[in-house]
Amino acid sequence: MPHVFRAFAAISAFAAVATGAAHAEFAASCAAPVPVPLSLPAAEARMAACNRDVEAARLARDAASADLRIAAQRPNPSLTLGASNVNPHAGIGAGPLRDKTIDSSVRVEQLVERGGKASLRVEQARALLAAGAADVAEQLRVQRLALRTAFFDLAAAQEKTRLQREFRRLAEASADASRRRFEAGDIPRVEADRFRLDAVRAANDERQSQSDLQRARSELAKLLAAEPQADALEASPVWPDAPVGPDAAERADVRAARLRLEAAERARDLARSLATRDVTVGMQADRWPVSETNTQGTGISYSLSVSFPLQVRHANEGEALRAMADLESARAALGKAQAQAASDARISDEEWRAASERRRREDAEVGPAARDLAQGAEFAYAHGASGVLELLDARRSLKSVELEEVQLRAEAAKAWARREAAVEGAEE
Repeated sequence: MPHVFRAFAAISAFAAVATGAAHAEFAASCAAPVPVPLSLPAAEARMAACNRDVEAARLARDAASADLRIAAQRPNPSLTLGASNVNPHAGIGAGPLRDKTIDSSVRVEQLVERGGKASLRVEQARALLAAGAADVAEQLRVQRLALRTAFFDLAAAQEKTRLQREFRRLAEASADASRRRFEAGDIPRVEADRFRLDAVRAANDERQSQSDLQRARSELAKLLAAEPQADALEASPVWPDAPVGPDAAERADVRAARLRLEAAERARDLARSLATRDVTVGMQADRWPVSETNTQGTGISYSLSVSFPLQVRHANEGEALRAMADLESARAALGKAQAQAASDARISDEEWRAASERRRREDAEVGPAARDLAQGAEFAYAHGASGVLELLDARRSLKSVELEEVQLRAEAAKAWARREAAVEGAEE
């Protein structure tokens, strides 16, 4: 037997070393710096490898794999050693243990499962393992949507910060020019003050955009498990123009719910199989040696026994009722997941179409009109044909339109991401 224990210890040590090596490889790959600037495909690859929620789903899947191994194990036999007929007055005699004047027994018992319980346990665990794999795919789908949303938010924040910086520089240049013209007596103080006030507002807007940029970087860094690098993150976006066609595969959350329904059906069958009683088979050997109280000689006898439970207080009705309740819950969860998937696909498709139309209208009509208006106002003010209020109003309109263009571009990209997530299949 010692060699068996040594082999088991060696296998356990190898498994521990392999698991530790896998975790070390995971930690090393996620400790690598994020490339800057960061493209969306690179961000998605990093997320799939390093996202903490995805890793937690993988660990849960590994636990389900261990449950499958447990379910496949059959009950171990039990060994019982006993001693009887010990006479405290006569003693147990001298010599080795075999020569002691006591009766001894050796008994081996084995539980025999009936009613297909073992195969039902394996089928249930196998369905739960497949559901765990679907959970990994679902977590990838959810985190990919969160990543794309954060990525496009960062790209929009970068562009807004750039625009606000340009607006501030223009406002400061106008304020400096108006101050010099006021000092030269070309314009009144109120006009110079208006330019100065506009420069202060532009500086405040730029500072707010920088704060929004840092927040967007932090959100993306959390999804990439790259918080130390948050301040340096920079998105290099390619704005999507059209969605990919629907995936033919079932969505991951629907597949997971379907597999859990299958597992609940096996659990119901397992609960019903409890009505088929298991039996315990035992074999025993009894030995009695020659002693002062036994002068007939040493003898050995063998016996065989079969035991089974008496269902006098219950017949496992509670387990059956619980299994039926779990089955109905799993069936309801599947229906809810299917309805949610269908609703997400329908709503996200409409949101994508609406966001795309708003973006195209802004790019084709509103933006060019605002730029023409601003150019005309700059020209008119430079030639004395309009006042400062008309100029500042045109600049604010252009600023608002350009910021709106960025926002609509980001909203359309996020609508694209939601539509892709709504129709994504269950492949990991």
